[in-house]
Amino acid sequence: MTEAGPPQSVSLTIDGTPVTVPAGTLVVEAAKTVDTDVPVYCYHPKLGPAGLCRICLVEIERLPKLQIACNTPVAEGMVVHTHGQKVEDGRRAVMEFLLLNHPLDCPICDKGGECDLQDFSMAYGQGASRLADAKASKPKALDLGPTIVLDDERCIVCQRCTRFDDIITRERSLVVKDRGQRDVIATASGEPYRSNFSGNVTELCPVGALTSKTYRFKSRPWDNHRTATTCTQCSVGCQLFVDERYGTIARTMSVPSDDAISDGWLCDRGRYNIGFYADARRITAPLLRRGEQYVQIGWDDAVEAWAAGLRDALGAAGPQAVGVLGGGRLLNEEIVLLVALMQELGVTNLDWRAGRQRQATPGRYAGTYAELEAAQLILAVGRPPSQTAPVLDLRIRKAVSQRGARYVTYGGHAAGSFVGVTPLRSADDVENVLSGVERVAVVWDGIDLELGARLASAIDGWVARGVSVTTYLSGEANNARGAEALGMVPRSGGLPFTGMLDAAQNGRLRSLSIFGANPVLHHPLGGASVANALERIPFLVVSELFLTETAQRAHLILPARTGFEKAGHVINLAGDVLPVHQAHAAPPGTLADGDMLVALAAELAAEVPGPEDVLARATAALPAATHGFGDAAYSEGVTASKSDGMAAGKPGGGGLRIAVGSDIFAGGGTIWFDETLAELRPDPAATLSPATAARLDVHIGDRLDLLSSSGDDSLQGLVVRIDAGAPDDVVAVIDGLPEAPANSFADGDNVVLGARRAADALEPALVLP
Repeated sequence: MTEAGPPQSVSLTIDGTPVTVPAGTLVVEAAKTVDTDVPVYCYHPKLGPAGLCRICLVEIERLPKLQIACNTPVAEGMVVHTHGQKVEDGRRAVMEFLLLNHPLDCPICDKGGECDLQDFSMAYGQGASRLADAKASKPKALDLGPTIVLDDERCIVCQRCTRFDDIITRERSLVVKDRGQRDVIATASGEPYRSNFSGNVTELCPVGALTSKTYRFKSRPWDNHRTATTCTQCSVGCQLFVDERYGTIARTMSVPSDDAISDGWLCDRGRYNIGFYADARRITAPLLRRGEQYVQIGWDDAVEAWAAGLRDALGAAGPQAVGVLGGGRLLNEEIVLLVALMQELGVTNLDWRAGRQRQATPGRYAGTYAELEAAQLILAVGRPPSQTAPVLDLRIRKAVSQRGARYVTYGGHAAGSFVGVTPLRSADDVENVLSGVERVAVVWDGIDLELGARLASAIDGWVARGVSVTTYLSGEANNARGAEALGMVPRSGGLPFTGMLDAAQNGRLRSLSIFGANPVLHHPLGGASVANALERIPFLVVSELFLTETAQRAHLILPARTGFEKAGHVINLAGDVLPVHQAHAAPPGTLADGDMLVALAAELAAEVPGPEDVLARATAALPAATHGFGDAAYSEGVTASKSDGMAAGKPGGGGLRIAVGSDIFAGGGTIWFDETLAELRPDPAATLSPATAARLDVHIGDRLDLLSSSGDDSLQGLVVRIDAGAPDDVVAVIDGLPEAPANSFADGDNVVLGARRAADALEPALVLP
């Protein structure tokens, strides 16, 4: 006879209502099934129980004392009362203690109107304090880091912030220092609190202790107009709320119920990169080049000039003389219109690849975020998702720390995930870590197609052996998967963008239209080569927000809208078709790219799909993929990475290999034109391992130049940083920095040191901490 296992569900009664919930459910969660919200401060569903604040007291029959609902699991036959005199008295006593030293700051506190302490004080607090002594005084307006101000007098030590930093990010920077009424939230190191997810602690804080620098004293919640939309800063597709006040974007907030995509969190780029919307450098009228100057023109004249340029190119040399580059800023609907218009004109030279990423579709083994979390082994190849898709990286951290997954990387980049990671030195090592593994998730950056093809072959072999594999592609452009799926790729023998640049150099490309892309800063041919090619094109049109490195070469600049200023859909890296809702009125004089295309089609008398047809195509489910990573269809003859060379062996000539990495606050574009985030933008730096730094006799804060092995390309004035997690004989630099563009270097290139300046010989202001 087989013994019965533990019960799968438990039946109990809450406030007179029978409830059946899974075994192990906490009382605080069980109460939600009968629409009863037990008050909490320290408890949060994603952080688990802590039992610190005691405000969640409930009465459980047959137990002599009140119990905390956040740390009490349900039991069969349990009878719970969440209200009643005994419960109210208990919560009132807790509130009295919490308010003993709390300042009466409500009229000037940023949390006013959405403060749990304020709400529960009204429900359970007393009309007056019985404290005879003066309230304890603590520091106010402490600068905790680049994004947060701490008002320690308001802190009730719920420790949500420190537990988020411990349980969710695993960074363990925030701690509680001192004891009793003197305890204070601080960093363990005493350094400023820096994290790519720091903004989440301001949302988690149930009082006004942790406040956002960008929102401080800006608005009250009842003055904000809130819109739910999709973040378009990267390819994860996090859902967020945009709060606008009187025509200005005040803040963005996470969507706690967005479990399927963001898990309820936001990275700081998605949360804080909103200052550019109101930046004075925004282009708000079409600009036409006349000689060396730009003059403002009206939209009718701009569309007429654009159409004339296309007609001239088509008439002189046919459709092969026209090219289009559509960047990741485009929505699905705009991509549909752009592809349809070019097809109507016979143009086959289309591409979305303005940077290093060559492929966006993860192939036939594409997985969901939930499947990533469930993997036993997670393999990241190339650039780590910690910088290309930060919230995806939070799921990797969760899989490792909470579910026991193993995290391995290949490609010579530091993982930056704050969990245990195994860097692989050879592709053969992958087989060694697969022993006994049934579920594998593979995250690739889509850059090195040759490596991707070998990876795809290996994955097919794993699947044939019975291993369950899911694949993910975390790249540069937020809607790259949408662009690729909807046809923004070379058609019928058309040229990829690299081929268009070659055609421009040889005088064969007469018109190029670029939408939301900056290839001068990002394309792996290098800024000088790309700029030279663009300057040879007789008619270059750029749709942009700002005068970027690419826009400066244009003959016609069209002022565009982005992100929160337009509506449509995008496809995230997991293949979800997600809505983008307009949350902010765009500056007068600007147009969405889709509206520009409709106007151009009308001027050219070209037929494009109507609104209903466009919407149907833009929101259609993705067809099943038949290919894998590194498919030959994506090749365009450009080397953006040599990841195999990065992972193993020593560089030739005793020099260094360069690892061209990414940073969520790099990339130029909106982050470069957002002065509220100037402190978060990375400085041009050269990161070395301690052994490599010792071999080269360089130290933290020194400045050095890097030269390509040919000496043709260089990066100058890089600040030396030393990272114990960096691989030996590799120097890591950051891509996409306008002041030090690294796009002429490929991952794995041999480089040599040029001039070096010791830190003690530099001006103090030039030495970074």
